[in-house]
Amino acid sequence: MRFVEREDWGAPATSPASYLPSARGVKIHYLGTAYTSRAHSLCDDYVRSIRASHLANVRENYVDIAYTALVCEHGVVFEGRGTHKRPGANGNADLNSADYAVCALLGSSGLVAPPDAMLAGLRDAIDWLRRDGDAGDWLGGHRDGYATECPGDQLYAWVRKGAPRPADGGQEEAEGGVYRVKPGDYLAVIARRLDVDWRDLARVNGLREPYTIYPGQELRIPEPAGREVPPFPGEGAFVLGRSHPAVVTLDEGLIRGGWTRHHDGNGYQKGPRFTEYTRRNVADAQRSDAVLREDPDGYPGPLTWKFILS
Repeated sequence: MRFVEREDWGAPATSPASYLPSARGVKIHYLGTAYTSRAHSLCDDYVRSIRASHLANVRENYVDIAYTALVCEHGVVFEGRGTHKRPGANGNADLNSADYAVCALLGSSGLVAPPDAMLAGLRDAIDWLRRDGDAGDWLGGHRDGYATECPGDQLYAWVRKGAPRPADGGQEEAEGGVYRVKPGDYLAVIARRLDVDWRDLARVNGLREPYTIYPGQELRIPEPAGREVPPFPGEGAFVLGRSHPAVVTLDEGLIRGGWTRHHDGNGYQKGPRFTEYTRRNVADAQRSDAVLREDPDGYPGPLTWKFILS
């Protein structure tokens, strides 16, 4: 199991959640919002953003990230509240006392089909909780016992089958500088997953429009280039209600980092106007960083600008 402890992704070492001596079993969740495939280097950012949004949820009054663990598309298990801590995601106090809660970083749109690597990571998390968390054999989805679509039909079908481990063990597709194309892959998703520019991926593999790729095809992986952060445009670029070209750049960083939960109901879109939605999403990004969370006002300064765009 590839496991990231709380401290390693930016949370305090121990969750303040209530003690849970044992559990009936494990419930599987998904995000239930739009989620796009991303390079693994950005997955810890997204986990931090989830914790920040949970802590900011006054109505639910979460004491920590709500999940016991989270699993990304690359099969890595991020420790949430951890073993022997009552989760906060199952719907009510009784349901939270019954089962651990494991969330797949899977969306209701965008990335909706769990890759084999993710299924292997979810299986790892289940086995970990049974071994170290005194979880029983019961296994279900969030929708079991609570009125919700979570964890989505495709993931729930796998849960109903008993969460079988993928035949290939869920190994990453990229080995030795080569990526083997899977059914349903397209160039932009592969590039995000590998943290490279799709144009570089096309160039090194001699691809031309319409950039057709085939399952089983091997793609050479270009060396990832470091993302250059443009100079900070000054605080005057970020005035509530006003437009500035730098806001588009800021929005691209927010979307890339997954800090997009505040919007007008049609998903967060990039644009030149610095809106209240922009400010709230910037504040979520600030709360996810150990230094910036001291003053998460939502207005970018030089450090926030560099953090969001790097």
